Amino acid sequence: MNDNNIKCMYFNHRFKEKPNDKVGWVQKSLTQADITIENLADALVNGASFKPGVLVGGNKAKNWTQQQLFGLDFDDGIRIEEAYNKVSSLGITPCFMYTTFSHKEEHHKFRMIFCNDTVITDGNIRDRLQATLMGVIGGIDEVCFNRDRLFFGGKGQVVLHPDYEARINAESIIEKYWNKDYEQYISNAKSKSKKKKSTAAFSKSKDKANTDKEYQPYENFNVKAIKEHDVEYLRKVLAHEPIEFENKNEFWDYIYSELDIAELIDIDNPCSFCCVLHDDHNPSANIFTTQNGVQKYRCCSENLTLNIKQLIEMLGNFKSEYKAIQFIMDIYNLSIKESQWSIEQRENIDLMISNITLNKFKELCPQADKNIKNAKDTFLMMLSIARNNVYSEKFSNNDGEIVFFVTHKRLAECLGMNTNQKRIDKVGKYIKMLVYHDLIRILDDSQIPKELLMKAIKYSGTDKRSGNHVNFYAIPSWVIQQLSTIENNGVRWKEKGYRIAGISFDMFYRSEGFDVAASLYPQYKKKKNEDGEIVNRTTTKTSDERTLKISEVILNCIRGKGYCTEKEVVYILGNKYRYVVTETQIKRSLNEIMDSYGLKKVKANKVLKEQYNIDSEGYPNIIIEDVI
Repeated sequence: MNDNNIKCMYFNHRFKEKPNDKVGWVQKSLTQADITIENLADALVNGASFKPGVLVGGNKAKNWTQQQLFGLDFDDGIRIEEAYNKVSSLGITPCFMYTTFSHKEEHHKFRMIFCNDTVITDGNIRDRLQATLMGVIGGIDEVCFNRDRLFFGGKGQVVLHPDYEARINAESIIEKYWNKDYEQYISNAKSKSKKKKSTAAFSKSKDKANTDKEYQPYENFNVKAIKEHDVEYLRKVLAHEPIEFENKNEFWDYIYSELDIAELIDIDNPCSFCCVLHDDHNPSANIFTTQNGVQKYRCCSENLTLNIKQLIEMLGNFKSEYKAIQFIMDIYNLSIKESQWSIEQRENIDLMISNITLNKFKELCPQADKNIKNAKDTFLMMLSIARNNVYSEKFSNNDGEIVFFVTHKRLAECLGMNTNQKRIDKVGKYIKMLVYHDLIRILDDSQIPKELLMKAIKYSGTDKRSGNHVNFYAIPSWVIQQLSTIENNGVRWKEKGYRIAGISFDMFYRSEGFDVAASLYPQYKKKKNEDGEIVNRTTTKTSDERTLKISEVILNCIRGKGYCTEKEVVYILGNKYRYVVTETQIKRSLNEIMDSYGLKKVKANKVLKEQYNIDSEGYPNIIIEDVI
């Protein structure tokens, strides 16, 4: 093998900016690579990512197996040439350097990469070498000590001080420069990991907690406390030492990889136990760890696989992801420096955007994803608008979700459309599709914070037909229950045969009743009757007349030849009765007609084509009697 080839964890995607919102994706995408130092250097200056250590069976420090490359992170302002001259004077030569994404001429931020002359497989030697390099050079970001340290690349496109043949020798550097003060780097890294309590200590803390709060005997107290959102009890039982994370990425890595699900739900044998999510008399659940080091809860009888956050969401019946996360932080005594509500909401939306753009939503909700294919750009734009309109927590709804407003016209402009009425109406229909799936929620005036309502009125004016009518929306969090709701709505959309062209209050009212229609059109759910009274909106007299005519034609066709098509209805009404309707109008009434007269819409396969003597190419959709 070429002497310049080294092993490391590597991800070749070339980012243009620091991928703060894609750290999880990068972590999971890293694979063990055998790469030349020249190629690695070129990739890093063009936005690739890597970990110097080789990890097997997961992406955490405990999965470290070997290492030859060592990295130092400089971000305290020292100039590049000054740092290079310093290491050169010590006789420690890097094989290359590169600037990070946040490097600026007025504030240098860069990395040095060193290559040891042999592969190190002893973790203690690795730690002492890393600590020695950091200590003797000074001014290094401490987090680069970790065995699982992830280094992003940069956008500088130029490799600094390339010397690809340069090697260091761990033994000689440690012997020459080691100082007992450098032990702090090693001990600091160890102190960040969770300290396990002994069984005795756990029992003692549990008994103490039970004296403060009475529970019925033979119950799983921890599960009961999660269901009741009893933070005080769980904090005492779990007795977790306080940890403050520098950022949300570190927080999530810790949540998924370090927290013990068995300890949380007080299970002695994680390999087999009765499920805590339902009444289970025979053990059907277990806890396992994935190859990426993430603990998962598995219930075989219900076919459920959950991470610790999703398990807490289900046990605690949380309706808001934000509140579930806050509960986790409270019971484990965790905090984040950037934990303000607005940042939480932005990151929540960023996760949704990532799931959509990376096609992960297709895995989570396959039918819903298929239904909204043409509305995805509208959805992504609404997520972006919501993200940019995070004012403060006082502008949230009761579930802690962002409330924002936008007109159909403004949304069309953001999407780069011509803002004629046809385009504006189409945007409105896409929004109704998204609302139906519960990807977004449209609010009525009673759900809108007054200050936000006043802002919207001032912003938009009152001309509804101009496209400037304001609607208010909220973005529900994608907790596991919500994803199930979205997919169920997607299945129902398909079963009902809904199409964008037919979307209207009338269509949903005729197909599913007032409540569904009103949830999609809250501003129009009331109207004045002939006596001037405010009543629930229903279908119009004109719409009722159209529906009656359409049903008469469909029934006559079925009596005559056994089936009918939507195109036939348009043709017959237009030519025989001189009564103009469109396929769009038919779609609005069709579900009600089929329910009323025991009909169904199917695709004409070979059997049906022969049965009804259908002489046409392909397999058209036909309406026939629903014979049971």
